[in-house]
Amino acid sequence: MGVERAAAGLPSRMLVSSAPLGWRSVEAVTYADPPRAEEFTFRPDRLMLVLIVSGQFTIERRDRGSWRRDSRGPGSLCVVASGHDARVRWRAASAAPIRSLQLHLSPGATGVACIPDEATLSDPFLSAGAWALLRALDTGGSALYADSVAQALIAQLDLRARAAASPPGGTARPLGARQVEQVTDYMRAHLADDVTVDDLAAVVNVSKFHFIRTFAASTGLTPSRYLRRLRAGTAAELLTATTLPIAAVAAHCGYRSAGQFAAIFRAEHGVSPSAYRGAHGGVGPGDPRNSAISR
Repeated sequence: MGVERAAAGLPSRMLVSSAPLGWRSVEAVTYADPPRAEEFTFRPDRLMLVLIVSGQFTIERRDRGSWRRDSRGPGSLCVVASGHDARVRWRAASAAPIRSLQLHLSPGATGVACIPDEATLSDPFLSAGAWALLRALDTGGSALYADSVAQALIAQLDLRARAAASPPGGTARPLGARQVEQVTDYMRAHLADDVTVDDLAAVVNVSKFHFIRTFAASTGLTPSRYLRRLRAGTAAELLTATTLPIAAVAAHCGYRSAGQFAAIFRAEHGVSPSAYRGAHGGVGPGDPRNSAISR
């Protein structure tokens, strides 16, 4: 995998990887970085976005025979283009441990601009997305969520590259009403499955990159947010209209664990699943058919 090849030259220690999570559009890895690194070379085979999580340091990168110096700290972002050797060295500027997040991104879409290196990025959208993927890595976030965020990051990087190369162009056209209906019908038919952005984009035969932007333009929600609301809404309907045990409702709506169902349902509806059932005329909280997952 690209992460292993890129990491081969790093003097850093890997902490957490997204490899077990099944993410497709991005591989995320956190590292504990040494306070001082002598010159080394690495060559990522995919576009890489790097977020500094903690620590202060001065980094130098070899560029056309000379060294370019930058200061980095928590929240600093940079882009490393794929297929090119990167020669760097750094030295800590404080005693705080240096921690970093590498996001190895897979654009996987025709028409994406050639995204160049950027040693220092100031982009609130990219920053928010990188921190979101770090939280998802720490909490075992789903592939749909991670891929949606990753594709949004790719879209933003592409937009920056295009804006730097030429005057601004037109915006993407939203999906048509029939296409939105096809996607949402697919979501409903696969609530219990691990639905990915690839799956949804394939329904309307567009690239993931294009789908992320146009679905949000058409519905006002990202695919992951739309699916989350759909699952929570269907769960609410089943709790009030059926006597299915709460555990069965959770499984039917695609929740993989008791804690996940309870937390997401409460976030969407303000109460636990059992309390919602009782308040809306369904089976009461004390009924033995209720599962402990809602307590």
